[in-house]
Amino acid sequence: MKEIYLFILVFSMLVPLAEIDAQGTTSSGIKSEQAQITRDGDNIQIALRINIENINLDSQEMIILTPMAITADSVVILTFEPIVITGSKRRKALDRALKFGTYKFPTSPQLIVSKDSEQYIPLNLTLPYNQWMHGSTLAFQEEKIGCACEKGYADNYGVAQILPPLFNPEYIVSYVTPAAEDIKRRSDTYNARLNFKVNRFEILQDFENNRQVLSEVAKIIEEVQADPNLTVSEFLITGYASPEGNSEHNTTLSENRAKSFVSYLSNNHSIAPSTIQIDWKGEDWQGLRNIVAKLNITDQQEILDIIDNETDIQVRKNKLKQLSGGETYRMLLHDYYPPLRRNEYTISYVARSFSLDEAKEQIKNKPQYLSLNEMYFVANSYPKNSEEFKHVFEIATRIYPSDPVARLNSAALSLENSNIDTAIKELEAIDLPEAWNNLGVAYIQKKEYQKANIYFDKAANAGLDIATYNAEQLSKWFVTQKIIE
Repeated sequence: MKEIYLFILVFSMLVPLAEIDAQGTTSSGIKSEQAQITRDGDNIQIALRINIENINLDSQEMIILTPMAITADSVVILTFEPIVITGSKRRKALDRALKFGTYKFPTSPQLIVSKDSEQYIPLNLTLPYNQWMHGSTLAFQEEKIGCACEKGYADNYGVAQILPPLFNPEYIVSYVTPAAEDIKRRSDTYNARLNFKVNRFEILQDFENNRQVLSEVAKIIEEVQADPNLTVSEFLITGYASPEGNSEHNTTLSENRAKSFVSYLSNNHSIAPSTIQIDWKGEDWQGLRNIVAKLNITDQQEILDIIDNETDIQVRKNKLKQLSGGETYRMLLHDYYPPLRRNEYTISYVARSFSLDEAKEQIKNKPQYLSLNEMYFVANSYPKNSEEFKHVFEIATRIYPSDPVARLNSAALSLENSNIDTAIKELEAIDLPEAWNNLGVAYIQKKEYQKANIYFDKAANAGLDIATYNAEQLSKWFVTQKIIE
């Protein structure tokens, strides 16, 4: 009679060299013990001891014990040379049959032992490492032969891993829900570059291009006043003068021109005087510097040095006049001083709150009326990583370029879209636990695992649970990597 059993060794993989408590027993009483697994270059070495002390085997019987590697989906991927264990009478008959060629094993055994001559049988197996081994098992097929009957069966005695399954970590990128704004205060600043007669401050609508400038002012103010989503809270008018002539006179001139503009607005646009604030700055040296810094002109650096380093205003003006025999100053006076003579007006207002549907429409035309919180919910109303989702985050960083939460969420989006270097550059400038967590995820993508752990620890110590989870994912992944590397 032939009986076939499939015996699955029960042990787990430990690295480096580890003893595994393999106490599985076949139906014939064969035990596996003291299993050890090591990595040797590109091979996995498995060593264990087979205990046949209590084997149930008659003298006329023999057992063919075949080690096999079986994948996680039950495919036999490797079969090793069997071990043959015989009863005393069977051994004599087998030796004669092998000697005279009347019997041949399907696969030549690596070892033939008599049950009465051995108590323990060492088994050493070498498997070339392959990823299929993760989650696979080492099995013994037990085939008992004792008569002419070929009836047999297979059975499983448990499941054991040769290597633990490959761990596929799933890291979580942090997004932050922006805080809601109770009152959405906003302001926009515009320039009204009106032309005035020399040393005068009266606004003359028909003087040069003043009518066009005033028409633009009217359009802006009336649009704000007519917008049902806004409540105007303040108009701030600031007067400036160009830096030629007497400084004190220019200060007075900027004051009077600002007051004239206030009077014009009050009379022509129904603006309550109580909502108007007025300021004047005199000569606009900073404005001049900003203009010159963007130009490619003769004496550019000399002009900047004079503005930056000469504190005496009159001496500063004289030095400018001396550059290139006066040619540079005449160019400045003619081309770049006129835009400095202006009034700035800042309109402050409060925007109302919007429902999600309203916000989805508002973001298309007037996104500045939305809070970051409203934009966040608009973004998340679309499928993640859809074009609409991405576009909302781009708008958020454009409208709120200095807000750390807006920058964090934008960087998180870059990270999830594999723009790793862009994300790292932005995240390193943000002092938030969520940014540290995302840096950890980013550095994993760059295979800088030590840096990743540092940032996960920093975020976890700040109380961010996601960072703790990500650190655990990285740690579990490392266990697998230590086996396969």
